Amino acid sequence: MSNEPEQRRIFHQPSKSPRRNNRLLGPLADALVAVTAGMRILSGVIIVIIMLITGYDVIMRYVFAQPLSWSLPVCMLGLVIIVMFAIPNIAAQRSHIAMDLFYRKFSPRGKLVADIITNTATLLFSIVVGLTAASASTNFLVEGLRTSGNFNLPVWIDYAVVAVGLLVLALVVILSPWQTRTSAIAEEVEDDSTDIARGGTHD
Repeated sequence: MSNEPEQRRIFHQPSKSPRRNNRLLGPLADALVAVTAGMRILSGVIIVIIMLITGYDVIMRYVFAQPLSWSLPVCMLGLVIIVMFAIPNIAAQRSHIAMDLFYRKFSPRGKLVADIITNTATLLFSIVVGLTAASASTNFLVEGLRTSGNFNLPVWIDYAVVAVGLLVLALVVILSPWQTRTSAIAEEVEDDSTDIARGGTHD
């Protein structure tokens, strides 16, 4: 066996919540992470479908001069699904892009304050906009409104997708308040301690 230390993956992300040992919060948080993972997989599937539809529409439009009347509204709905269904899992896994130029210079207490402010703002935005989208979706469903054009999609679907994505994101913030950049740093320190205990070191 090699004596070289085992290096941690660059994009090391936990697959479960740090509180998975908590009898109450752990299973709920883990279940939520699994749900958001499924939503993210669906987003990937939608991306492939939109690519196929776009390619097919280009062929029909410029080769056969028969553009598809339904391609644009369907692709627009697909883009909404891609964004709204991917955001919750990105937040749960802390894999979003972070502008941490100034954040890294904060003290541990400053980082904690920044995390609290960020999570609070995200929670308020998700709840307010999510509930507003849910209310609008219900109203459009009752009224039976549809998009304009030859291929009419029900308007309530777009708002329902936005409501689901943002409300699930709110649940991620509520059930995973410890999943902040501060806790991520703590996890890295813990991993380093484990590696050192096993006889390995990191450069």
